[in-house]
Amino acid sequence: MFDGIGSMADGYRVQSPNDIRYGAGVTAELEGYLTDRGVDSALVVTDGDILEAGAAEPVFDALEAAGVAVSTFDGVAPEPKLGMAERAAGELERADADVVVGVGGGSSLDTAKLAAVLPEYDVDVRDLLGMGNVPGRGRPTVLVPTTAGTGSEVTHIGVFADEDDENNKKVVYSEHLFCDLALVDPDLTRSLPPGVAAATGMDALSHAIEAYVSTLRTPYTDMLARRAIELVGESLREAVHQGEHNDEARYRMSLAATLGGQAFVNAGLGAVHALTYPLGVEYGIGHGRANAVLLPHVVRYNAPAEPDRLADVASLLGVDRRDGETALEHARRGADAIAALNDDIGIPNRMHELGDVRGTTAEFEAFADVAFEHSLHNIERNPRRLERADVVRIFENAY
Repeated sequence: MFDGIGSMADGYRVQSPNDIRYGAGVTAELEGYLTDRGVDSALVVTDGDILEAGAAEPVFDALEAAGVAVSTFDGVAPEPKLGMAERAAGELERADADVVVGVGGGSSLDTAKLAAVLPEYDVDVRDLLGMGNVPGRGRPTVLVPTTAGTGSEVTHIGVFADEDDENNKKVVYSEHLFCDLALVDPDLTRSLPPGVAAATGMDALSHAIEAYVSTLRTPYTDMLARRAIELVGESLREAVHQGEHNDEARYRMSLAATLGGQAFVNAGLGAVHALTYPLGVEYGIGHGRANAVLLPHVVRYNAPAEPDRLADVASLLGVDRRDGETALEHARRGADAIAALNDDIGIPNRMHELGDVRGTTAEFEAFADVAFEHSLHNIERNPRRLERADVVRIFENAY
């Protein structure tokens, strides 16, 4: 059982934005932040649905109160493409804005991060792909999530589809992508549709569980991950089914998302995120839903390698340990609890219910090739060794 501390000999690095502000109504603090820094102009990066739902209104109110000239790029779409970041960067150059303010889910926040960098350096966006290829800081960025799941407001990662390579997503990793200010305001999640709340909430859970069993975990990330898992287990059902009317559930889910983001950006992820990669690329299945479907199956696969930690996960999700039950047995019931959570919030537990997945061995072998080629770092951080045959078997079990 985890003791919450770890060895005094443990050494590890913690990466995080310098300024994270959390709480209902905290968006209003944007006014003082900008005023104190003498900011004259800002570019808001978001999507049309966020604007239509009114979720961004508190951000625009704070910008107006600060007397800031505002330009808006609302061309972000789910599963964003590199071209979106380029177009947002073009709008940033046109407006010559002092600050970039990303508002929305992970797609908008990731786009804002990359758009803030591009005008500062004479580089092609594809030169920045991979790890450590961003030459330096961009324009100051403020990230304001309107979903509770991705944790993008506290990560240094951007995930994009590449129009020049339609079969693959590309990832940018750089400490220069950490924002200058993260404003996590649960009030902004009030208008989330139940399906979005469900998918993003399961994304937060997958982040936390994978960070907790990652080969790069630390005592610091353990504490973040454990609390995030507990919060999701306590509150996701209510946040989905009562979201607009349950302030406490939304508060807890926003906190879970941020804690999970900080956990995985420091500990890494695992097989869930490697295996969902081809589902998004091939079928456009949303990241959170794909994670949710595969999560119980990957937990079952990993249980023999990490029975004690995954038994902890079961307990954190509210599964009591039975008399005489082994850690492995308890861990497997934890996987069942994750599947039951999916059922309760309207997410399927089988891949064939997600869309047009064919379910052939040949297709799953191709999926495995994509995962190993483009998400090997996640496979290597998984606690149980994964060969291609293991990946195919997980897909078959999940189908």
